[in-house]
Formats: sequence, structure tokens, C-alpha cells
Amino acid sequence: MIVTREWAERPVEPRRRERLPSEVSVLVYGRAADNSPFHDIAPVLSVHAHGGTLALGASVQRGQTILLVNNHTQEERECRIVYIGSEQQGKKKVCIEFTRPAANFWKGPSASPTGPAQALPPVTTFPK
Repeated sequence: MIVTREWAERPVEPRRRERLPSEVSVLVYGRAADNSPFHDIAPVLSVHAHGGTLALGASVQRGQTILLVNNHTQEERECRIVYIGSEQQGKKKVCIEFTRPAANFWKGPSASPTGPAQALPPVTTFPK
């Protein structure tokens, strides 16, 4: 896992857009603090055009890059962790921003979230 000093020390910026509540979950792929690969199914707490907020069980760092997969559309998007909040029930509140514009990433039936996934799709490369 490579986290640049610039990102780790970057101040938290004020919000650019209003956050909207969400009832969906995403598949998250990345590398833990010990550089081992991880995957997680993370509930999405809120969304906006530039990213969102997840409840993530994996140990991650600010500035780290992760890969999200939308459960409804199977669209993949690389994201950067911009904030890590307090832990509740074994998961931390993690705010992410897309590394490229992705205003339509959150599309999908938000009124009917998917249940627990039976199996995670294979990923051949993990974000570094």
C-alpha cells in the first residue's frame, strides 16, 4: 500500500456537495495496513457526485486507493480515502472520493438494497 505524504497530511476540505442518504452496499477491494489484499462488503451511508461515505471493516489509511464495485451495475471505480472517522460495531466511517469523475456510479435501485452477497467476483489486480 502506497500512501503519499501529501495525501496523509492534506487538510480535510469543506464539503463540495450535499450528501444524500443511501441504502446500498458496495464491494471494496484494496490492501490492508500490512499490505495484504482484502475485500469487504460495505454499506454506503451517504453518496454525492464526488464520492461517498462507507462503513468499512478493513484497516485502511487516509490517502490510500481502493476499488469499489457497485452491486447493482457491476461498475468499478477507483477511489481515494479522504477521511476516517470513529469505529462503531467493528466498522469505521470512511469517506472516499473518486479519482475520476463518476457522477453516475451510484445509479441503481436505492429503494431495494441487495442482501448479503453469496460470493465476491474475482479481481485480478488490487490498487497499490
